[in-house]
Amino acid sequence: MKKFIVCLDGSELSQRALERALDAARCENAEILAVTAVEALSFFDCKAEDCDKTFSHIMREPRKILADAEEIARERGMTIRTLAEPGRPAETVARIAREEKADEIYLGSRGKDDVEKLLLGSVSTRLVQIAPCTVIVVR
Repeated sequence: MKKFIVCLDGSELSQRALERALDAARCENAEILAVTAVEALSFFDCKAEDCDKTFSHIMREPRKILADAEEIARERGMTIRTLAEPGRPAETVARIAREEKADEIYLGSRGKDDVEKLLLGSVSTRLVQIAPCTVIVVR
């Protein structure tokens, strides 16, 4: 069975990437893993008594993004796996793609941050360079 990874960050373009991946997965009978890379966790540093609260706060948005993706898939009669991982987005997704032996990666051409909108998208550009499989950049 083919494996697709879709990168989600809550942006409109990542939602389009999810829709595209779901369509392709239905046609090719592929499995989808929705991934959110949580860069803030790379720098997770706090006092022991504050760690649970801080971690919960940091993970609130990634969990919502992934839960929304699961709901969209469910509405289409499909199921997906989800994963929130710490690390820099492109490197984290490339590592996961290698571990999962993914066939394709779907992501939006730009993220949700205003700074990234000035570029083609630093994550998409970097991932195209280092991914172990086909990368589909959605506009």
